Amino acid sequence: MTKRHVFVLEARKENLPSIAEFIGEHLAGQGFSEKEIFEVGLAVDEACSNIILHGYGEEEGQIEVELAVSPERVTVSLKDSGVPFNPLTVEPPDLCDDVDQRKVGGLGVFIIKKTMDSVGYEYRDGKNVLSITKNRSDRAGD
Repeated sequence: MTKRHVFVLEARKENLPSIAEFIGEHLAGQGFSEKEIFEVGLAVDEACSNIILHGYGEEEGQIEVELAVSPERVTVSLKDSGVPFNPLTVEPPDLCDDVDQRKVGGLGVFIIKKTMDSVGYEYRDGKNVLSITKNRSDRAGD
């Protein structure tokens, strides 16, 4: 059985801890490990930071965070009406370059793709919709 939880808030950096708390509370209550909760929280923080900084910039807006939690996995859908942007088109950063010479950008999207089991994007009804899924490791064979 999948449980859905929705949290809508202003797209501001100072709201990032509230999003992390929302995720942590719902996943801990469903038996996700500390590592899984950390990875989901990290991916969502990276995505929300990008929405705030690049999607809205100086404009005001909202982020809708929807959790779909089942015994096997969690899917987080982030919806915003900022500038349309498909993060799946971002080239991975060259991690072999010297840190001082490395091109800025792309590391957050890289982290999201590496920590999540699946990442999807669509632009629907005037909104960016980023969906990220993390499978429970103890349920991998289910």
